[in-house]
Amino acid sequence: MRVAIIAQNSTEYISTIIDIWNAGDCAVLVDWQTPIHSIVSIILEAGVSKCYIQKGIYKDILKQLTPVEYILFDTSNTIGFLPNYIYEKYKENYSKDEALVLYSSGTTGKSKGVILSHYAISTNADAIIKYMNISKSIDIIMVIKPFSHSSTITGEILVSLKTNVKLVVSTLPPLPRIILRTIGMFGITTICINPTILSLLVDEYSKGNHKLPSLKQIYVSGSILGDYLYNKAHKLLNVHIFNVYGLTEAAPRVCAQRINCCKSNSVGRPIDGVEIAIVDDTGKQLGYNESGIIHINSPSIFNGYVVGEVKYISLYNGWLNSGDIGYLDNNDELHIVGRIDEIIVCNSHIIYPNDIENRILSHKLIDDCCICCFKNKEIDTIVCLYTSHFDCNSIIINSLKKTLIKYEMPQRIIRVNQIPRNSNGKIDRKKVLAFLQKDLIYEEQ
Repeated sequence: MRVAIIAQNSTEYISTIIDIWNAGDCAVLVDWQTPIHSIVSIILEAGVSKCYIQKGIYKDILKQLTPVEYILFDTSNTIGFLPNYIYEKYKENYSKDEALVLYSSGTTGKSKGVILSHYAISTNADAIIKYMNISKSIDIIMVIKPFSHSSTITGEILVSLKTNVKLVVSTLPPLPRIILRTIGMFGITTICINPTILSLLVDEYSKGNHKLPSLKQIYVSGSILGDYLYNKAHKLLNVHIFNVYGLTEAAPRVCAQRINCCKSNSVGRPIDGVEIAIVDDTGKQLGYNESGIIHINSPSIFNGYVVGEVKYISLYNGWLNSGDIGYLDNNDELHIVGRIDEIIVCNSHIIYPNDIENRILSHKLIDDCCICCFKNKEIDTIVCLYTSHFDCNSIIINSLKKTLIKYEMPQRIIRVNQIPRNSNGKIDRKKVLAFLQKDLIYEEQ
């Protein structure tokens, strides 16, 4: 039976997931911020028969729209350690039965329900424990990202339950000052965040109002971490900052930096049990420093989607086609260049937006940016959106001229208040294009 949970992060949320698993059921995790029409679609599509829902979130409306048993539960609006009874009732499970159905952010298309078995998430958590090298007597992990993300469930919650490492859970919004204050108050040693949150923490910490004597490592995932922020965070926070890479279909972790494996701003090497191949669009394996399609062989590959087939067919030995573009350097570390569906084809030229974005973000005055292709009067136009406290149009143009081919150069550069991103820190390119359509049409009138 599939049982949904719609709630904010809390101790009760974790307790409910374990109860669902112990009853032999599968937990369908729905981000509580998902629009109601999408929640209805998920519940019906996944065949949910029962739904635990936090008080105050859509319950009465959903009850009218879906034939599901709804169970209300309270959550404690506090910050604190996960209680011992939660650890005690968790039972290890390596069966091939369904454990989770997770719905992606859907920033480049319709959100798809990814089915993960207990075996997939448990073996992935074991590999994460191995490279994290955490200790029950020393380490304390703080959860900041939503529980509905695979990286949070497998890489933080399951890791803590398996090792009995202390876990700090908060239902409060992840404001930078609250995160930093909590790290100091509870002696947090490890946090897992996306580049957007890292940037906010660095800005807050630079004000000089916080001390982080306990913090020793930060794991960054969700989107590409720019070189400038990577180096700035290292210098200012003076802790280990490790890039990691994965995708929900791999349960999720695939690669990670470690102490001996972070020669540059890569995402490290494959974790235990995982193999990586970089191939071209014919399936031919490529050499070092050659960008191609990342294929993954892992014991933690998903069972399939609730509805639909894989978007990208395998081009290499039946391995999972990640849909990501990347390359291996001479130190066997993986670098992510972008996604197949984010590649821009402009006048028959292939352009990697993430590469251009990383170059722009290397300038200290630029806070965030996005490169996209917008069709204006049937003409493809490369557009750069950026956020900054200063007008940096000329800075961007002059810096890119030195490194980009002419056809890669943005034809329009627009300073905006914010680049839309999802809860995983990834650019929401659908919202970017919607903004551009409105902005450029208005400009022409």
